[in-house]
Amino acid sequence: MRLFIAISVPDSLYDQCIHLRSQFPDLKKTKDFHLTLQFLGGEIENSKPIIDALSTIQFNPFEIEMKEVTPFPNIFDPQGIWIECDPSAVILNLTQDIQESMGELGYFPDYPFRAHITLGRYKKLPTEKPQPIKIEPIRFKVDQFHLMESVQGEGGNAYKTLKSFKS
Repeated sequence: MRLFIAISVPDSLYDQCIHLRSQFPDLKKTKDFHLTLQFLGGEIENSKPIIDALSTIQFNPFEIEMKEVTPFPNIFDPQGIWIECDPSAVILNLTQDIQESMGELGYFPDYPFRAHITLGRYKKLPTEKPQPIKIEPIRFKVDQFHLMESVQGEGGNAYKTLKSFKS
């Protein structure tokens, strides 16, 4: 299994994410939007130890603020487009708790955490450099995170929630 831990963007913001993505042609489409807290890997056969470890994490509900739509990793080498989110102390603490818990099981982050929601990746490099778009801050409440499975298919990846962890 290819697993990751994430916060789902609420259904109420789905159309806004679609609209923001439409500002950037040639992106591969995704069917859901989420903020990845940690990618675990693609060769995981047993999720029970992961579920057990994540079940011990405690947190209070908090808000995430979506701030700017921008190319990643940068405008000079755009691989895709994401919405940068405010790296509040609460989300950083939750991510740290998750990373420590997963580290005890041998799963370590492949990149330093950066709060973002991916809108899409480019099928091919764009001919013009995409420019960031400033947006009015969009906030949403978080009271759970999820252990997710990414299943690769012909139309791109599909995401399945294996277990949700509530505050």
